[in-house]
Amino acid sequence: MGNKFSDIEMQMMFDEMKKIMPLQMQMVSETSKLISLYYVEYKKNPNIEPVDVVPLAVKSALNQMGFN
Repeated sequence: MGNKFSDIEMQMMFDEMKKIMPLQMQMVSETSKLISLYYVEYKKNPNIEPVDVVPLAVKSALNQMGFN
């Protein structure tokens, strides 16, 4: 299969990706911080099984960010 995009289209996509990447990196950083905070709180809770700490932390952070 060959490339279906022209050189101009490829350059336009590349330029857009360069604009978006810093925002995506910031989002990853903020998401990681939020997951870490939930992790610490769930880890301290004796009512939560250790195996459930990571999944709950991730789910809680994503829910708080609006990814239900």
